[in-house]
Amino acid sequence: MSTAGIAEKGVQGEVKMVRLTRCFSRRKWNVVLLIVLSVVLLLRLLHQTSEKHLLKNEGVPNEIPDDQSNDVKKSWTERILSAFRDSQEDDQSLLNAEDDIVDTDLSLSNETDDHEVGEESAILGDAWMEMLDNVKVGGKWAPDTNVWEKIAIVVPYRGRRAHLKMFLLYMHPFLQRQGRDYAIYVIGQRGQELKFCKGILYNIGFISVLKDGDYDCIIFHDVDLIPEDDRNIYTCGDTPRHLSVAVDKFNYKLPYENIFGGVVAMTPAQYRLLNGYSNLFCGWGGEDDDMYKRMHKHKLEISRPDEDVGRYTMFQHELGDENKQRFNLLKTSDLRADKDGLNNVGKVRAKITSMSRQRLFTHIVVNVGKRYHKKHRV
Repeated sequence: MSTAGIAEKGVQGEVKMVRLTRCFSRRKWNVVLLIVLSVVLLLRLLHQTSEKHLLKNEGVPNEIPDDQSNDVKKSWTERILSAFRDSQEDDQSLLNAEDDIVDTDLSLSNETDDHEVGEESAILGDAWMEMLDNVKVGGKWAPDTNVWEKIAIVVPYRGRRAHLKMFLLYMHPFLQRQGRDYAIYVIGQRGQELKFCKGILYNIGFISVLKDGDYDCIIFHDVDLIPEDDRNIYTCGDTPRHLSVAVDKFNYKLPYENIFGGVVAMTPAQYRLLNGYSNLFCGWGGEDDDMYKRMHKHKLEISRPDEDVGRYTMFQHELGDENKQRFNLLKTSDLRADKDGLNNVGKVRAKITSMSRQRLFTHIVVNVGKRYHKKHRV
């Protein structure tokens, strides 16, 4: 064989070796990429599993035991807080008292004694208490990573000190586990009006909250309801959301299809479109059904989580004074919707008297004057 032929074969051999090297190199990097992706997926799975069983790892049961009959079963949140609830002063006079919030009464302030903190830690767990320590003054918290939605929890309040304390101790860790960027606002009612005017408090609270921060989502939340499932994400959607679908008091069933009360979520734009809540409902009942009629008028559908996700525990309490005018008012809902609500709340006998930053919430006090319930004319 000539020298030229040998040289040509040598070149061909080198080309083959280069091709083989490139092929093995590509395969090697494919294997490396596959390993990296597998590790990432494994870490995500471990993180989700850890988050799901956070309460269980802290000694808190995550499911209701199957060996109990339906008559004696309690939701797991009920069992978490049963000892804490039993330790509270059972003062029924507070249910109709004026807004009675004092920061030291709600614990976790600088004046809280070590014995009380120790009792709460034993009930809730150290990890739970650490999450409460993370809350900034005013009831605000945000994760280290940026999130696309900032939410405000608006809680109407009057004379439910024990309920509010349990609510705050529970909701802060719940919202942090969901990674929400949030703040809790308590809108307390004072003044001559003895009946609870939730619609007025919600409207004034809505205006005040948006002046205080740039929020994308407002959660309107009764103080006596706490969610049982972390999968019930506190967020807004394209339509108003009804979150408290299945409450233990109603055997975890939706009481009726048109209900829109308890815990609901709306964007500021949705709330403005509906003109907020009516200002005419004071006393128990009616304002939530009136809000549903407003949504129906604007052809807005209600979004709800599944019943096994939107589960809530309701704290036991006596109902407030009944609103005897609610049925007559509901007959005029559509006619009033555009002129009774957010756009005329400044004309009702209610005004903000103070706003303060407490340890676990921002406190807005609203003085509501005596309401004279005359027959409404449209």
